[in-house]
Amino acid sequence: MKRYFLPSLAIFLSLFAGYHIVSLWRGMVLSQEGYTRESLLRAALLDPFNPDPLHKLGLLHQWNLLQVDLKQSVQCFRKAIERNPLEQEYWLHLARVFQRMGEEDGFKRALENAILVSPTSYRGRWLAGNLLLHSGELEKALPHFSYILSHHPNQSTLVYEVWLRAVGDPDFLLDRLIPKTPLPLNQYLAYLYGIRDTESAKRAWAKLMSLGYEPDRRETMRHIDFLISCGELTEASQIWNARLQNEGLPVTLDANFVTNGGFETETVLGGGFDWRIGTIAGAEVSFDHLIAFEGRSSLKIIFSGKENVDFHHVSQYVALKPDTDYVLKAYMKTDVVTTKSGLKMEVVGVGPVFYRASEPLTGTNDWKELTVYFHNPTASQGVVVRVRRAQTDKFDRFISGTAWIDKVQIIERNR
Repeated sequence: MKRYFLPSLAIFLSLFAGYHIVSLWRGMVLSQEGYTRESLLRAALLDPFNPDPLHKLGLLHQWNLLQVDLKQSVQCFRKAIERNPLEQEYWLHLARVFQRMGEEDGFKRALENAILVSPTSYRGRWLAGNLLLHSGELEKALPHFSYILSHHPNQSTLVYEVWLRAVGDPDFLLDRLIPKTPLPLNQYLAYLYGIRDTESAKRAWAKLMSLGYEPDRRETMRHIDFLISCGELTEASQIWNARLQNEGLPVTLDANFVTNGGFETETVLGGGFDWRIGTIAGAEVSFDHLIAFEGRSSLKIIFSGKENVDFHHVSQYVALKPDTDYVLKAYMKTDVVTTKSGLKMEVVGVGPVFYRASEPLTGTNDWKELTVYFHNPTASQGVVVRVRRAQTDKFDRFISGTAWIDKVQIIERNR
């Protein structure tokens, strides 16, 4: 007897827990005081102008797992609506019951009335759209979700996820669901950046541009940085150069693929193909407007002598042609740079990883040209150029001194 009792008890407890969870999700707990059929009927009779007891009674008939009565549920919701026809929630629950009963005409009328009484409600649009999706009415569901994207953008992610599960096609979302206006398209782009869907993000950006919309610098740089992070340097550089032209700034030329190689300005657009300068304990990076190899400025790095610095905090992405030979040239000046691990220039491949580096400089040196020859592989769209000082396990590992960098170039060979 015991071996049958325990499994039966487990099943009962699972059903009870499931019922409790569903009840909470629906917004009612039938075990609460006053939520029995008799008490709700008494409340409806005592207060004939209050629709709430009838509404709760309709829910009770609909979700009581021990005694479901959909016809009674319909009657209760209709009576609640007679008392308050402007409550959208009543119409939505009535539509749901009609849907469960297979009453298509009643379902459609109730849903139409739900939207009619509160056309701007997020909850109304959300439930209406989901009910229609559940019925296989994709075309009728679309306007409700599109409305949410336009007027409730903070709920956009839920809409995208529902439709991707429903149709499994990001292009359908872009062509049919996303409103053809800047705000929803930018919201969709942010979502695509988050899930790293590169191809869909490229199509969404092209759609945004086709509308004649002019994104601001922040929006443009966000898209460029996303493309770079995905290894799409070629397309990112095209958008970068277009932005430079749009702002009246010099465009990077084939004669030198490095942006602001002379450090004449502290930022060009910021991010993208600009210099990326980070911070690290033991090193201070700044622009020096008094010392330069060429022009008016250079980049200065001061090492404090208190840290074994692993320095790679000055870098730039550079878009290049595949299967092409290049040379990196840069001028570096040093003043009393200690340790045997000095500063050098590095080239690191994006995509197919490869690595090339110049000789390191230590001690005191006047301006010296550092050179790195490299071949950009067929599958690569570019490289990262870095100023580098590697940590060392030698006794004199704490680096001090100052270095200046200027006139950084990447030039195509055999021109």
